Amino acid sequence: MHERALVSQLAVELASLAGSGRVSMVTLALSPETDSAVVEQNWRSAAADGVVEDAVVTCIVQDHGLYCLDCGIDYRGEKLTECPACGGNGLIVDAAPEVALVDWVIEELV
Repeated sequence: MHERALVSQLAVELASLAGSGRVSMVTLALSPETDSAVVEQNWRSAAADGVVEDAVVTCIVQDHGLYCLDCGIDYRGEKLTECPACGGNGLIVDAAPEVALVDWVIEELV
């Protein structure tokens, strides 16, 4: 549930960006370890009674950037993804965001 603060902060930031409009769609990027159901539930709680309340939420999982400790290539995957070249172990060198705002649609109210 540590995503709760991040999701709440993103909902507040997006509401501020919307100004007098309403947010109809939001896309969130998640790390492979983040549970999308928990994020969506936290979004609904954080967005209640606001301009982001009715937004359709889409979550996409982004892989980490890894470096193979055996052969030295860079590749993408989850923290335990084996190197595609040699099957070796990888070290996360570019962590995917736990939760990040990627895209949104704001509809102006008439």
